[in-house]
Amino acid sequence: MIFNKKGMIFEANFTKKILSMKKIILLPVLLIFINSIQAQNQLKFKIHPAKKYPWAVLYQLQNVQQNYINNKQQSKDSSFVFNMTGKRKGMYMLMYDMKNFLYFIYNQENVQLDVYPEQQYKIEIKKSKENKIYLPYAGKHDKWVNELNQLEKYLANDEFNTQRKKKFNEIKQQLDKLQKEYLQKSDSLLAHKYILANNEYYPDFQGDKNKYFQLKQKHYFDNIDFNDSDLQHSNIIINKINTYVFDINPPKNPKTKHLEYLKRIETILPRINDSVYKNNVIFSLTTSFVNVDGRVSKMLIEKYIDKMPQAEKNKINLNNLIEQIGLTIGEKAPDFNFVDLQEKKHQLSAITDKKPYTLLIFWSATCPHCLHAMPKIQKLMKNRQDFNVVAIGLESEKYPWSSEHQYYPEFIHGLKLQKWDNPVVKLYHLHATPTFFILNNKREIIAEPYEVKDLEKYLNQIKP
Repeated sequence: MIFNKKGMIFEANFTKKILSMKKIILLPVLLIFINSIQAQNQLKFKIHPAKKYPWAVLYQLQNVQQNYINNKQQSKDSSFVFNMTGKRKGMYMLMYDMKNFLYFIYNQENVQLDVYPEQQYKIEIKKSKENKIYLPYAGKHDKWVNELNQLEKYLANDEFNTQRKKKFNEIKQQLDKLQKEYLQKSDSLLAHKYILANNEYYPDFQGDKNKYFQLKQKHYFDNIDFNDSDLQHSNIIINKINTYVFDINPPKNPKTKHLEYLKRIETILPRINDSVYKNNVIFSLTTSFVNVDGRVSKMLIEKYIDKMPQAEKNKINLNNLIEQIGLTIGEKAPDFNFVDLQEKKHQLSAITDKKPYTLLIFWSATCPHCLHAMPKIQKLMKNRQDFNVVAIGLESEKYPWSSEHQYYPEFIHGLKLQKWDNPVVKLYHLHATPTFFILNNKREIIAEPYEVKDLEKYLNQIKP
């Protein structure tokens, strides 16, 4: 049989029409089928004992942020079920009370977990190829890294004896073995990328601690690609940044440590190309330094945040952040007058002139933390003849301060009524009691201990 060209064109066009009709019919069916597959991707987990944990909140990690997804109450079978349809692959966080949370990987698959917080955070992974590899790895990794970091602190403080060195090398070998084992197990999984990036660098210690920490800082980010989208959808990069900035042989000189911290930050920022991610890192570090060294927070605001586009600055409450930072080391403590219970007048500047140092405490007799801290402070300051101790009570009324302050007769006491509405609160940017300042005889702030243990550590650096 012979077909002419017209016939062949006709048949071709007809075939095209039929195929087109099939596409029109099949496309909705295909979409329904795909959606039905996607709908099956869910997160299901149980917490044991169930009655103790009645709610859970799911967050997605992205750009140094925890983005809220949903919250759930327990279902009838005591489980929590979250629909993961359309969710991006990456790391997520489950919070199931104000102290407990769990990081896990979602990569377009069902995830089913049983969690036992009271059994050393035991986790049973019922479903999920990614988490059957990643979660056992992460548990062992974090345990050994914490132990090694503690041993590094001994090294930094020249307390790295033979026994600790032996333990360090043993744990380091275990960690190296763990990395190799799980990198092989995770091949072709998203977990592989996270395991590789999580690899902690610990140089071989050859007897010189300075060379050790120089090597650690030089190679610490060897396995991190700051611009990898999957890593930016995790907590790994920001955790590494925080460790590098705060924990690797932290600077000790109170006069210059803020400059060293800034130098560390500025070795990191050029590695980040994405401006949004970089800005979020800056926001995170600025906030973290509020209670570590406010000078660094102020430098980051002046050098980076103030120069950001307004849309970026709007992501944070800058005024509130500046208020939280308050007075910083190197600034002069504002002078103020106060009276004691006998209505005797005092002036801070007249007191600071008398001795090399002054410990200024803002506390309250109705504050449990203060009542716990004050006897410890009394013990620490017992033989410190080089210190004045000025304790200002922020109170709503004279009692119980009028009774409680008499347990510390060696301190210079003052009373400020109206509590948080007293002008001295705004003057010193106070947000909590107790709050501590250490001043020199020029009334300059030389330290801002956050807790009593920080005060003790600083006092040990100053010889009486």
